[in-house]
Parts: sequence; structure tokens; C-alpha cells
Amino acid sequence: MFLLPAQEASAQQDERKLRIAKIEVYPEYLKEYRAALAAHAKAAVKAEPGVLSLQAVYDKVHPTQVMVFEAYANEEAYQTHLKTPHFLKYKNGTLKMVKSLELVEVAPIAIEIKPELTGNK
Repeated sequence: MFLLPAQEASAQQDERKLRIAKIEVYPEYLKEYRAALAAHAKAAVKAEPGVLSLQAVYDKVHPTQVMVFEAYANEEAYQTHLKTPHFLKYKNGTLKMVKSLELVEVAPIAIEIKPELTGNK
């Protein structure tokens, strides 16, 4: 489910910043929040070379529970990301929608993806 291109994963394994954001959204904002998160993730991955992956999912049983797997090239890329206009728009625009946020720093065990899905063959 949470994937990075294999070439990037092996080349940057020591420096990558990986985390999972666990977010609980107020039910009345769910549709609006999902749209804002999707737009933000698309903009960040497209515009920022240091943002390797932002993959957001929600729990089918508890749809207000959202998880985002975040992968950055390194800490510097993450810090740069936090200052971008698209991140600030997302963060400030969704503050009232988020009931809780937990950021979990993680380390890779195995992150695999089929090359045809990344464009790397």
C-alpha cells in the first residue's frame, strides 16, 4: 500500500525521513478534508523534488480515521516542505477539520513497488 520507487529507496535509505500521520477528522468536514488533502499531496509530489511520496488512505470501517504515509528525501526536504505555499494552504485551511493528529516516525523494513507503476522499467 505505501510505496516508493525501489531505486530511490535503496539510494536514500539512510537519509530518508519516513513517517505516518494518523489524523482524525470531524465527520462534518470529511468530504472537504479529503479534497484538501488530495490536492495538497498532488501539488507537493509534483512541485517538490524532496517529497518522494505522500499516500493518503482512510479506514473503511471508521472513515474519519485518515493515515498518510509520508516519505521525504531527508530532513532538509521535510523542513522545506513545511514552508511551501501548498502545505501552508492545506495546514491552515484544514485546522478546524482535524480533531486529532499523531505523527509517527518510522523506519523501513521493505518498501517495494512494481517498476511499471513508477515509470522505471
